[in-house]
Amino acid sequence: MFEDFKNEIDFFIRNKTKFSKKNFIEKDEKVLEINKAQNKYFKEIFEQYFFKTQKNNLQILDIGSKNWFYAKSMHEFFSSFSSNFTLDGVEIDGYRLYSNLYSRFEVAKYYIKDLKNTNYIVDDLLNINKKYDYITWFLPFITYEPLKYWGLPKRYFCPERLFNHALGLLNSGGQMLIINQGEKERDIQKQMLINSKTHFEFLGEIKNEFYQFENKRFGFIVRNFE
Repeated sequence: MFEDFKNEIDFFIRNKTKFSKKNFIEKDEKVLEINKAQNKYFKEIFEQYFFKTQKNNLQILDIGSKNWFYAKSMHEFFSSFSSNFTLDGVEIDGYRLYSNLYSRFEVAKYYIKDLKNTNYIVDDLLNINKKYDYITWFLPFITYEPLKYWGLPKRYFCPERLFNHALGLLNSGGQMLIINQGEKERDIQKQMLINSKTHFEFLGEIKNEFYQFENKRFGFIVRNFE
């Protein structure tokens, strides 16, 4: 009870003030190397599981982007087969501060500054109503503890509502890649997909040569054939 109240107050303050140091530049070589490896990891996943759609003006959405350090991998992948696309990243807690007093928003600005037609949106997914051809969603909050740990108020824990809303954002022929952490989240996600009666494929454990996370990650791909 107390922790949720604290999260509620903290969330209100950071979104009200939007305080942050400006003009972030990543100088930590270790962080840069990890980010480079993880960008290769994500790009390989996109290459492996997404069908490449030849369509003018592709619309792409990343849900829960945090500081969006992996935006480069997304941009490079879609640039490989499309010269005309828009890439949006939505993050509900974009003004969360790191210990260096830069917000996720300021850090994300650094990672997307050279990426054409790329937008970092600080908002609730439920307020997004644009249609998309591709959606990526890494580690959605489908159990309460991770949401609480990351400092979000309990009122934002509505996994089925968020998932159904995301499904509604898919264009006809659209694809959504979801990656969960651990067997428990995998099983909950699978049941949500079954309940939605949408067409999906379980991808099994997600791993490749470029990076291996400490905890197992599992993937699903949704394809909207309607």
